[in-house]
Amino acid sequence: MAAVWASFCLLILLAALSPHRAYGSAWDSLFGRKQDAAADPTVGICASSVVVYGYPCQEFEVTTQDGYILSLQRIPEGRGSDSSGGGGGIKKPPVLIQHGVLVDGVTWLLNSPDRNLPLILADNGFDVWIANTRGTRFSRRHTSMDPDDPKFWNWSWDELVAFDLPAVFDFVYGKAGQKINYVGHSQGTLIALASLSEGKLVDQMKSAALLSPIAYLSHMKTALGVAAAKTFVGEITTLFGLAEFNPKGDPETQYLDALCAYPGVDCYDLLQAVTGKNCCLNSSTIDLFLENEPQSTSTKNMVHLAQTVRGGKLAKYNYGRPDYNLMHYGEFNPPVYNLANIPHDLPLFLSYGGQDALSDPRDVACLLDGLKLHDAGKLTVQYVENYAHADFIMGLNAKDIVYNQVTAFFNQQPLLTKETLAAQHVVGGSQGWEQSTDLNSWASGQKFKAGDQLVFKYTSGLHSVVELPNESAYKGCDTGSALDSKSSGSDVVKLTKAGTRYFACGTSGHCDQGMKMKITTVDGNAPSSPSSSSSDASPPASTSATASSSFLHSALSLFVIAALSATLLLSVF
Repeated sequence: MAAVWASFCLLILLAALSPHRAYGSAWDSLFGRKQDAAADPTVGICASSVVVYGYPCQEFEVTTQDGYILSLQRIPEGRGSDSSGGGGGIKKPPVLIQHGVLVDGVTWLLNSPDRNLPLILADNGFDVWIANTRGTRFSRRHTSMDPDDPKFWNWSWDELVAFDLPAVFDFVYGKAGQKINYVGHSQGTLIALASLSEGKLVDQMKSAALLSPIAYLSHMKTALGVAAAKTFVGEITTLFGLAEFNPKGDPETQYLDALCAYPGVDCYDLLQAVTGKNCCLNSSTIDLFLENEPQSTSTKNMVHLAQTVRGGKLAKYNYGRPDYNLMHYGEFNPPVYNLANIPHDLPLFLSYGGQDALSDPRDVACLLDGLKLHDAGKLTVQYVENYAHADFIMGLNAKDIVYNQVTAFFNQQPLLTKETLAAQHVVGGSQGWEQSTDLNSWASGQKFKAGDQLVFKYTSGLHSVVELPNESAYKGCDTGSALDSKSSGSDVVKLTKAGTRYFACGTSGHCDQGMKMKITTVDGNAPSSPSSSSSDASPPASTSATASSSFLHSALSLFVIAALSATLLLSVF
């Protein structure tokens, strides 16, 4: 438990992603007035970091299903091109780039143009889009809430999975008219893996490049976390009272200053202490980083990341009490994101570093084990011995070591336009896989062809999906003869060939009550119906933006008690 809470404290220290000299106020010496000057929301990313280098850039806003207004930038072509994204009528393959936690899209643009991944991709003929997560500088708006309202911050990375990423994908897909290549770093890889495991994005993503991939955090290592767990539980308690986790706020500043004063803690270079020994950063890039980062996130998001450390698995937010979890999920424990559900034929490129203290090689090995059934030739893995976490986004030689590999990987993917894509059918439409849904009536209104996918969305623990072998088993609800069974709450079934298939709920009595359907698949050359939008399905209860704040406070209180217990144990041993 002590090591667990040390790791949680390390997550809080992610806010200190920069060199730091331990004199005066630790935080003021880091960010001071520079951050105030850089944080002017009237100066967008296009104007400050793209157009100045001679590249075209467009600013967009995307509204999520739960009302957050996200900033999105588009670099439609490289420097010096004649047309605006059209390329003489030739559609350019789109790439969506997603940052990690406590930073925003500017982080990808801190080096010179020939060393920045977005501009490199634009110069290589890609239609580049840069995402900015809710709560960051240019994504601090909502249709009905203000950032000063604690409810604005009632979310974790579950909501990024359920709302932010699907909304941005829908928007880019609508503009580009073809499947999207994806680049994620750190938390940007976490939310992509979780989304894919739930059947989201699979009909819109062409391939994914995951840099410093995060799915497990059990082996995250740092000496600073141990000192934090032993000494500053009081400051952690203070942080739990905040809805917004602002790395420049007073409680966070006081916490860092106190930690840096603890005997044996070297705060000269917190970047190395937190992310690992980065090999390839220079001072000018770091100075520019300090002018723009870090950014706010929600305290709930930090707690959820800490739960990922403690639990050793990829699961939804734990509300701290079985009855609260039951209210949100229909079961006592938070549902797990099952990586085995990620389509095995989705091209993936994973790049990780031997010196990375956050995406530790042992945790990446666990991720790769979860992908062991991936189709041969669809999983590419790159290991960079001397790279740590920040090298992948700010390294001076990242172009030669990583970005050229990413570009080549994307160039290998075929052009997939809307017209050539197979359909994804959300079973039951907006009602989902439920007893109240007239499933066979829904199925009769669809046109299924080989290559399409069925997505079953339901409350895990209440329902399941079993495939029955034949008409007789289907009519008799003989679930004991099932060919396959799924229970994740968001299951994907690929229709590989023409023929009739039979599905039912495996929960006792549900099939007899009519929770079953049969579908007939035709040859893949037949025209397909439009795919059902993932936004048609009801969002999982875990992503509700109206969750009671009292639940959060109760859960956080339990975490504080656990932290105190860990501290007592450390003081004894």
